[in-house]
Amino acid sequence: MAQNHRKRYEYTPDQALYQLDFYLKTLEVPFTVKDLYRKAYHERLGPHYSDDWLDDLEQDPGVLEGMSEPFTTQTIIETLMRGGHEPVVRALLRETREYGIGYYQAMIGRINKRNQ
Repeated sequence: MAQNHRKRYEYTPDQALYQLDFYLKTLEVPFTVKDLYRKAYHERLGPHYSDDWLDDLEQDPGVLEGMSEPFTTQTIIETLMRGGHEPVVRALLRETREYGIGYYQAMIGRINKRNQ
């Protein structure tokens, strides 16, 4: 039976938000992680809302460490969901739908052929 030898990376929600911001900037979409966070939490938190901490993510060595490991949109969304940031994921889905942005997950792997 074939075994899966891929290493499973675990990320923190802060790393996932920074990774998502990287994707959004690279793709030059018309919204940022800060926009998504605002749409997800501003109304809910009211006067207690703050997104200033998002600006500090690039100063955090632990967050930057997450950029040196492989990540995908799937790992980002899974991490955000596990970390309690479903509202950010929902905001992301709404924004991508509104702007007609689609995505797909390309996976590259090696197939071990058995000698016959």
